[in-house]
Amino acid sequence: MDELPYWETINRYLKRMDPCGLQEAINSLCRRLLRSRAFEDMRIRGKYWQVIIDGTQLYSTRGELDGKSLYRIHQKGTEGEYRESYYYVLEAKLVLHPKIIVSFQTEFVENEDRKEMEKQDCERKACWRLMEKIAEAFPRLPICLCGDSLYACEGFFERCREMGWRYILRYKEGSIPYIAGEYRALKGKEGNYQERVLEDGKEWYDYVEDIDYNGYHVNLVEYGSYRKRVYKKGKRKGETEEERKGFWFATDFPVGRKNVANLVQRGRMRWKIENEGFNTQKKQGYHLEHQYSKDYQAMKNHYYLTQIGHMVAQAMESWEKLWSQNRQSREQRHQRVLESFKKVRLKENREEIGRRIQIRLELE
Repeated sequence: MDELPYWETINRYLKRMDPCGLQEAINSLCRRLLRSRAFEDMRIRGKYWQVIIDGTQLYSTRGELDGKSLYRIHQKGTEGEYRESYYYVLEAKLVLHPKIIVSFQTEFVENEDRKEMEKQDCERKACWRLMEKIAEAFPRLPICLCGDSLYACEGFFERCREMGWRYILRYKEGSIPYIAGEYRALKGKEGNYQERVLEDGKEWYDYVEDIDYNGYHVNLVEYGSYRKRVYKKGKRKGETEEERKGFWFATDFPVGRKNVANLVQRGRMRWKIENEGFNTQKKQGYHLEHQYSKDYQAMKNHYYLTQIGHMVAQAMESWEKLWSQNRQSREQRHQRVLESFKKVRLKENREEIGRRIQIRLELE
């Protein structure tokens, strides 16, 4: 093309386009990345690919949206009570590298009965549908699912067992109180506690294996850390602050003294879907929460295109040789790529296009 299409032209096209086509394009890209064997080191215990599940809110408004949107009532029973309508999506991200977390499968959460959203019920139902879509698209892929405490339930354990998948979940006592009770009763007797001294504090691990919950054997791992943080800049320069952290993880992986630290590290990578995933897409130029179209089908397609663009961008940004001498921000780098799309005519480079080349990513 001699020029890029105007945004209204793109929107008219996306209104008619089936979103399943873009989801299949993402599936194809993921298959290509997996088959490249460039990311084999990221497999958990040399076998399982880590897939992180989490939901996020897209466009929201106090006005009315279409029948597919969710809603909730804020400040109920007060003079300031108001209704917020919004779109919500449950996303599965594939971990290829600490710097590369790409879209793997998407499930849009829709309001089927026009009731106020109940997060636990709606998101769990969407998770079951999402798991089925992943199994259909990647039937033989060994997967380890990671998520927050919302998914710590019998239904999740059952589906993972049926599909032959592993799991590492962030666990909170309110999820399944019985497991927490058994852990507290047994951890002192098991003798699995270990501690490591750091320069600025310490960290410790503890775990109990084979907690029987309705026939499912769950291993619970506890991690804690204590650090002293010294402020080196700003108004608080020279001040010291104590920082304490503590997390529990539920998993069906065997746990031992040698691998407990690695398992905790993998469990803590769940936050990457929020930091390297949703936060990047919302705050660093992708405008994920923007209403690109008032048409629901077009809105879905815009979301899928954002995921594809972010996937390409992460691979590009991780190519250290390309950018190591370029002291530009992410936005400036992307702007240069966009300008090249506008200015460089492909027909002027037919010789390069016709010749097979190989590009290697050097990831640290």
